[in-house]
Amino acid sequence: MPIVILSPYSGRPVKIRDKDIGRSVRDEENRIFYVVSRSQGEGYYASLTRNGSEKDEKRYDELEQKTAVADVHKREELAQPVHNAMGRKRKGTWVRRLIYLAILGGLAYGAWTQKDRFMGSDDPSTPAIEQTVPVDAPADAPTDSTETPEGNQ
Repeated sequence: MPIVILSPYSGRPVKIRDKDIGRSVRDEENRIFYVVSRSQGEGYYASLTRNGSEKDEKRYDELEQKTAVADVHKREELAQPVHNAMGRKRKGTWVRRLIYLAILGGLAYGAWTQKDRFMGSDDPSTPAIEQTVPVDAPADAPTDSTETPEGNQ
């Protein structure tokens, strides 16, 4: 059955096993303390030394009293209404979504209308890009096609 002991450093509760009495124990911040039997033999307390002393036992009793008072204050605070620091929920989120949707629709429409400019067209009614003559070739030189520069004769 677990035993709950208050850490002598932070005052926070630490669960220990029955086997851990007289051994070193670590709290939530990995600080070492020892669980020692009380001098009257009724219960246990946390000590900074392995053997403990009357001074450590008194210090632990004071710590228990402080935490008991803190628990009472904590319960009183919880009974009071809690302040919501998050504020109210934003209004107008549907307006913002509508604006984003309109912008996205405009971008999609623009991309759809300009797709032929970037991707080329398979439509036969649009003129094909003609092959140009290299700049280094003389003007009198025949082109690769069977036509002459003056036209078909």
